This record gives sequence, C-alpha cells and structure tokens, in this order.
Amino acid sequence: MIFAAGFVIAFIILLFWNRKNKDRRLCRWREYRQNGGTTWTCVHCGASTEGVPGQTPTTCLRPRGEAP
Repeated sequence: MIFAAGFVIAFIILLFWNRKNKDRRLCRWREYRQNGGTTWTCVHCGASTEGVPGQTPTTCLRPRGEAP
C-alpha cells in the first residue's frame, strides 16, 4: 500500500513538473559569444535572441504557428 501511495505522489510531482516547463521543454539553447554580446540559438526550432552571457533564455521563442 505504501508503494502505491509513493507511486501516486511521484506521478503527481511529474505532472506538475511537466506543466511548469511545457513552454520550453523542447528548446536546446546554444550560446554564441561575439564582440562582448551573446546570441542564443535554439537547435530544435531555430529561434534566436540576444541575451546575458551564461544565462539561457527561460521561454520558447518559436512562433506559435510552427510545428516543433
């Protein structure tokens, strides 16, 4: 019975974690530093943005009409 309760709790935690990261779970950011600036490019969808060196973007920048 304890095993079943632990399984249910783990399932709920995973559900919550997946909902929290839904907007960026497919993004794989690569950093390109040049002339003191940083450009981040997603290798999954090709989105690109300027950002802070060493700090990946926190949201997916893919246009919503495109399929992943």
